[in-house]
Amino acid sequence: MNRISFLCLTFITSHTFAQKIFHQAHAKGTWQYVYPFKNKSYVLAIQHLITNRAPVEELGNANIYFGKSGPKTDEIFWKENIEMRQIANNISYEDYNSDGVKDLLIFKDTGARGGNSFYNLYLINPKKHTLTKVKDFDKIVNPSYNKKYKVIVSYGLTGTNYYQLYRLDKNRVPYSIGASFNDTEDLDLDKKIATILKTNHNTKR
Repeated sequence: MNRISFLCLTFITSHTFAQKIFHQAHAKGTWQYVYPFKNKSYVLAIQHLITNRAPVEELGNANIYFGKSGPKTDEIFWKENIEMRQIANNISYEDYNSDGVKDLLIFKDTGARGGNSFYNLYLINPKKHTLTKVKDFDKIVNPSYNKKYKVIVSYGLTGTNYYQLYRLDKNRVPYSIGASFNDTEDLDLDKKIATILKTNHNTKR
Protein backbone atom coordinates (compact mmCIF):
# COMPACT_ATOMS: atom_id res chain seq x y z
CA MET A 1 0.00 0.00 0.00
CA ASN A 2 1.51 3.36 -1.02
CA ARG A 3 1.49 6.42 1.25
CA ILE A 4 -1.39 8.14 -0.56
CA SER A 5 -3.63 5.06 -0.29
CA PHE A 6 -2.71 4.68 3.38
CA LEU A 7 -3.58 8.33 4.12
CA CYS A 8 -6.90 8.00 2.27
CA LEU A 9 -7.75 4.84 4.19
CA THR A 10 -6.78 6.49 7.47
CA PHE A 11 -9.00 9.49 6.71
CA ILE A 12 -12.01 7.34 5.76
CA THR A 13 -11.62 5.12 8.82
CA SER A 14 -11.20 7.98 11.27
CA HIS A 15 -14.03 9.92 9.64
CA THR A 16 -16.36 6.92 9.91
CA PHE A 17 -15.65 6.32 13.59
CA ALA A 18 -15.81 10.05 14.36
CA GLN A 19 -19.41 10.28 13.21
CA LYS A 20 -22.11 10.42 15.86
CA ILE A 21 -25.32 8.46 15.38
CA PHE A 22 -27.30 10.37 17.99
CA HIS A 23 -28.43 13.98 17.72
CA GLN A 24 -28.20 14.24 13.95
CA ALA A 25 -30.30 17.30 13.40
CA HIS A 26 -29.69 17.37 9.66
CA ALA A 27 -29.58 13.62 8.93
CA LYS A 28 -32.14 11.92 6.71
CA GLY A 29 -35.62 11.58 8.17
CA THR A 30 -37.02 12.68 11.52
CA TRP A 31 -35.18 11.75 14.70
CA GLN A 32 -36.76 10.86 18.02
CA TYR A 33 -34.74 10.25 21.19
CA VAL A 34 -35.76 8.12 24.17
CA TYR A 35 -33.85 7.88 27.47
CA PRO A 36 -34.95 4.69 29.28
CA PHE A 37 -32.39 4.99 32.10
CA LYS A 38 -31.42 7.57 34.72
CA ASN A 39 -28.05 7.71 33.02
CA LYS A 40 -28.95 9.87 30.01
CA SER A 41 -25.90 8.81 28.05
CA TYR A 42 -27.82 5.64 27.14
CA VAL A 43 -30.04 6.54 24.21
CA LEU A 44 -32.59 4.83 22.01
CA ALA A 45 -32.89 6.80 18.78
CA ILE A 46 -35.67 6.29 16.25
CA GLN A 47 -34.90 7.52 12.75
CA HIS A 48 -38.22 7.83 10.95
CA LEU A 49 -37.32 7.55 7.28
CA ILE A 50 -39.50 9.88 5.29
CA THR A 51 -40.27 8.95 1.67
CA ASN A 52 -42.77 10.19 -0.86
CA ARG A 53 -45.09 7.31 -0.05
CA ALA A 54 -44.61 7.35 3.72
CA PRO A 55 -45.59 10.76 5.12
CA VAL A 56 -46.14 11.43 8.81
CA GLU A 57 -48.90 9.24 10.32
CA GLU A 58 -48.49 6.68 7.53
CA LEU A 59 -46.79 3.31 7.92
CA GLY A 60 -43.15 3.66 6.94
CA ASN A 61 -39.64 2.40 7.63
CA ALA A 62 -37.62 3.42 10.65
CA ASN A 63 -34.15 2.67 11.95
CA ILE A 64 -33.87 2.12 15.69
CA TYR A 65 -30.49 2.51 17.36
CA PHE A 66 -29.65 1.76 20.97
CA GLY A 67 -26.33 2.71 22.42
CA LYS A 68 -24.32 5.08 24.54
CA SER A 69 -23.64 8.64 23.54
CA GLY A 70 -20.09 9.89 23.92
CA PRO A 71 -18.52 13.35 23.56
CA LYS A 72 -16.89 12.47 20.22
CA THR A 73 -18.17 9.04 19.18
CA ASP A 74 -21.23 6.93 19.95
CA GLU A 75 -21.15 3.25 20.88
CA ILE A 76 -24.01 1.40 19.17
CA PHE A 77 -25.11 -1.80 20.94
CA TRP A 78 -27.70 -2.80 18.34
CA LYS A 79 -29.63 -1.47 15.39
CA GLU A 80 -32.78 -2.68 13.63
CA ASN A 81 -34.97 -1.59 10.75
CA ILE A 82 -38.72 -1.96 11.24
CA GLU A 83 -42.00 -0.72 9.86
CA MET A 84 -43.87 1.61 12.17
CA ARG A 85 -46.38 4.43 12.05
CA GLN A 86 -45.02 7.82 13.01
CA ILE A 87 -47.42 9.38 15.52
CA ALA A 88 -47.22 11.61 18.58
CA ASN A 89 -47.03 9.97 22.03
CA ASN A 90 -45.74 6.66 20.63
CA ILE A 91 -43.73 5.78 23.76
CA SER A 92 -45.13 4.22 26.93
CA TYR A 93 -43.85 2.16 29.87
CA GLU A 94 -45.35 -0.86 31.64
CA ASP A 95 -43.86 -3.80 33.54
CA TYR A 96 -44.39 -6.94 31.43
CA ASN A 97 -42.22 -9.45 33.29
CA SER A 98 -43.06 -8.71 36.95
CA ASP A 99 -39.56 -7.58 37.89
CA GLY A 100 -40.74 -4.25 39.26
CA VAL A 101 -39.25 -2.31 36.33
CA LYS A 102 -41.45 -0.66 33.73
CA ASP A 103 -40.53 -1.85 30.24
CA LEU A 104 -40.50 0.16 27.03
CA LEU A 105 -43.37 -0.02 24.54
CA ILE A 106 -43.05 1.59 21.11
CA PHE A 107 -46.24 1.96 19.10
CA LYS A 108 -46.06 0.16 15.77
CA ASP A 109 -49.39 0.21 13.93
CA THR A 110 -53.16 0.06 14.10
CA GLY A 111 -55.86 -2.18 12.67
CA ALA A 112 -59.65 -2.40 12.60
CA ARG A 113 -59.96 1.27 11.66
CA GLY A 114 -57.77 2.36 14.53
CA GLY A 115 -59.42 0.24 17.22
CA ASN A 116 -56.61 -2.32 17.44
CA SER A 117 -53.10 -1.24 18.39
CA PHE A 118 -49.81 -3.11 18.10
CA TYR A 119 -46.50 -2.43 19.85
CA ASN A 120 -42.88 -3.49 20.03
CA LEU A 121 -41.79 -4.36 23.57
CA TYR A 122 -38.28 -3.96 24.98
CA LEU A 123 -37.52 -5.35 28.43
CA ILE A 124 -35.47 -2.93 30.52
CA ASN A 125 -32.62 -4.01 32.77
CA PRO A 126 -31.51 -0.90 34.72
CA LYS A 127 -28.53 -2.65 36.34
CA LYS A 128 -26.98 -3.81 33.08
CA HIS A 129 -28.36 -0.92 31.01
CA THR A 130 -29.81 -3.25 28.40
CA LEU A 131 -32.93 -3.23 26.24
CA THR A 132 -34.06 -6.68 25.08
CA LYS A 133 -36.66 -6.88 22.34
CA VAL A 134 -39.49 -9.38 22.85
CA LYS A 135 -39.85 -11.34 19.63
CA ASP A 136 -43.34 -11.45 18.07
CA PHE A 137 -44.83 -9.16 20.72
CA ASP A 138 -46.02 -6.91 17.88
CA LYS A 139 -48.51 -9.64 16.90
CA ILE A 140 -50.43 -9.23 20.18
CA VAL A 141 -53.37 -6.87 19.75
CA ASN A 142 -54.12 -4.21 22.40
CA PRO A 143 -51.83 -5.74 25.04
CA SER A 144 -51.96 -4.99 28.75
CA TYR A 145 -50.37 -6.68 31.75
CA ASN A 146 -52.35 -8.26 34.59
CA LYS A 147 -50.11 -8.02 37.67
CA LYS A 148 -52.34 -10.25 39.80
CA TYR A 149 -52.02 -13.27 37.52
CA LYS A 150 -48.79 -12.23 35.78
CA VAL A 151 -50.24 -12.64 32.30
CA ILE A 152 -50.39 -10.51 29.18
CA VAL A 153 -54.00 -9.83 28.27
CA SER A 154 -54.82 -9.22 24.62
CA TYR A 155 -58.12 -7.61 23.66
CA GLY A 156 -59.08 -7.79 19.99
CA LEU A 157 -61.78 -5.67 18.41
CA THR A 158 -63.49 -7.62 15.65
CA GLY A 159 -67.08 -8.52 14.82
CA THR A 160 -67.02 -10.21 18.23
CA ASN A 161 -64.55 -8.70 20.68
CA TYR A 162 -62.32 -11.29 22.32
CA TYR A 163 -59.56 -11.87 24.88
CA GLN A 164 -56.42 -13.99 24.66
CA LEU A 165 -53.89 -14.65 27.44
CA TYR A 166 -50.12 -14.83 26.96
CA ARG A 167 -46.95 -15.28 28.97
CA LEU A 168 -43.29 -14.99 28.06
CA ASP A 169 -41.29 -18.22 27.87
CA LYS A 170 -37.69 -18.64 29.10
CA ASN A 171 -36.48 -17.13 25.81
CA ARG A 172 -38.78 -14.12 26.27
CA VAL A 173 -41.10 -15.15 23.44
CA PRO A 174 -44.87 -14.86 24.00
CA TYR A 175 -46.94 -18.05 24.03
CA SER A 176 -50.71 -18.27 24.29
CA ILE A 177 -52.46 -19.82 27.28
CA GLY A 178 -55.73 -21.59 26.56
CA ALA A 179 -58.17 -20.59 23.85
CA SER A 180 -59.39 -17.08 23.18
CA PHE A 181 -62.77 -16.16 24.68
CA ASN A 182 -65.42 -13.62 23.78
CA ASP A 183 -66.18 -10.47 25.69
CA THR A 184 -69.79 -10.80 26.83
CA GLU A 185 -72.00 -8.70 29.07
CA ASP A 186 -71.90 -11.23 31.90
CA LEU A 187 -68.15 -11.95 31.66
CA ASP A 188 -66.24 -11.91 34.96
CA LEU A 189 -62.76 -11.36 33.53
CA ASP A 190 -60.92 -11.99 36.79
CA LYS A 191 -62.70 -15.30 37.33
CA LYS A 192 -62.21 -16.29 33.69
CA ILE A 193 -58.46 -15.67 33.84
CA ALA A 194 -58.17 -17.70 37.05
CA THR A 195 -60.07 -20.60 35.47
CA ILE A 196 -57.94 -20.62 32.32
CA LEU A 197 -54.70 -20.56 34.31
CA LYS A 198 -55.90 -23.37 36.56
CA THR A 199 -56.92 -25.48 33.56
CA ASN A 200 -53.65 -24.81 31.73
CA HIS A 201 -51.25 -24.85 34.68
CA ASN A 202 -48.96 -27.31 32.86
CA THR A 203 -48.36 -25.00 29.88
CA LYS A 204 -45.33 -23.23 31.41
CA ARG A 205 -42.38 -22.93 29.06
